[in-house]
Amino acid sequence: MKHSQTIGIILCVFLIYTTTQPFVIIESQHWIITGWKTGGSNFGQPGKFLTFFAVLAILFFSFPFLWAKRFNMVFATLMLSWSIRNFLILSTCQMGECPQKQWALYGCIVCTAGILIMTFLPKLKIKSNN
Repeated sequence: MKHSQTIGIILCVFLIYTTTQPFVIIESQHWIITGWKTGGSNFGQPGKFLTFFAVLAILFFSFPFLWAKRFNMVFATLMLSWSIRNFLILSTCQMGECPQKQWALYGCIVCTAGILIMTFLPKLKIKSNN
């Protein structure tokens, strides 16, 4: 696909933006959990991991080397699995209270799945030996 690298970079930038938006809202504690600010919870900062690997993916989408495309597949797989992990941990009901899921929690999964698909469609120039 001709534009897969550009689409992958755009998805990575949108993923970085998505990590700054609310993932879940826990009303009883008055917490708004994002990828960077998790209130008084012990969820950590899941957006740091996604942002770090999204920046690496942007760099490797830019490189025209085969090794960069292969590493990018690994990074995209890690990002997708981390997004699914965030979904499972942050949206789990605990002690009878279920957090309100927001669009960014789903957006991270959609973006990382799109990034993974774009890594499978690299634009590479193949040298023929003819």
